[in-house]
Order: sequence, then structure tokens, then C-alpha cells
Amino acid sequence: MVPNSTSLTPSPVPTSSPTPTLSPAPVRYHEPPDEFVQDRITYVKRATITKKGFRLGSSHIWKYGLQYIRGSDKKEVYYCHECTAGKNKQELFVINGTSKVRNHLEQKHQIDPQSGIKKHSSTRKSVLDQQKSAAATNTFFWKDSMEKFKELLIRWIVYCHIAFFQLENRYFRELLFFLNPALLNHLPKAAKTIRS
Repeated sequence: MVPNSTSLTPSPVPTSSPTPTLSPAPVRYHEPPDEFVQDRITYVKRATITKKGFRLGSSHIWKYGLQYIRGSDKKEVYYCHECTAGKNKQELFVINGTSKVRNHLEQKHQIDPQSGIKKHSSTRKSVLDQQKSAAATNTFFWKDSMEKFKELLIRWIVYCHIAFFQLENRYFRELLFFLNPALLNHLPKAAKTIRS
């Protein structure tokens, strides 16, 4: 019975670790750097510069981020763990209260501004929202860059000595369709290109 009781002893540890969902930072996030550069400005973690006892406030925003000092003007900015985990660029808000950070956490990461708890919406809804967002981005991207796409395509054809009629090649079109079906509508017509 003693081996069973010792083998059961570790089981309470895992059950107690998921319960503190209010403090996910030590479990879910990688250790942030002591110093980093973004847009040619150096940021240093405040905890590494502060000599005496440094303590973050009681707001839930500190579960999802840290204070850094911006090298250019020595202002304190907010470093978001969620942005790093999602591989998004840091917005680095100047810390002047918590409302900007709370809004950021709510809008970008679905973290309730009052409770500080991440909203777990259904996966289907989340995927649907992601697809809608991607479609909107795609539309914007293609509207703004279609001329550039055509220019790069024609340059590739000319410099690689590819015949213009290859634009109508079934396999080339399948490749473009795989990348983005909208591309097929924007390909120059081979006959039209040759005449021009």
C-alpha cells in the first residue's frame, strides 16, 4: 500500500496546477528577453534595471505582460506575452494607467477587461472569425498589389525566357489557384500580352 500511496501522491500536483488559471504567465509563456530591439529602438526589461524591490501592480494586465523601459525616452512600456505567443509585433504601449492595455488585451486576445480571464469561445467560431479576417486582409492585399503581381510575373517570364502562352498552362494555373483562386482572374491573357 505504501507504493500505491506514493504513486498517488504526484496526482494532486497536476490537478492543482491547472486550477490557477488566473496566473498563466509562468506556465504558458517563454521567458521574455532582458533586452530587445524593435524599429531600431532598444527596450530593456524594467526588472533588470531596478535595483531595489520592484513589484508590479495588482491589475490582471501583469499576468499577460511586463514593463520595459524604452531607450529613446526612458518611458515605461507594456510588453504583451500574448502578442509574442501569437508571433505578433509588440505594440509597446506607454504605461499611463491600464485602460489602453486592457483594451488591447480584449480586442486582440479576447481577455475580459474586468476579470482578466481569457474568453474561450468555441473553436468553430474562432476559426470562422479567423477566416473572415483573412478574407478581408486578402481582399485588401489583392486590391493594393495586383499591379505589382502582374509586373513581377511578367518580369519573371521575360528574364527566365518563359513563353507567354505558358500563362495558360493547366499546371501553372492549378498552382496559382492553389495559392489564391482570385489570381486566375488577374493573369494577363497570353494573346493580349503578345499583341501589346
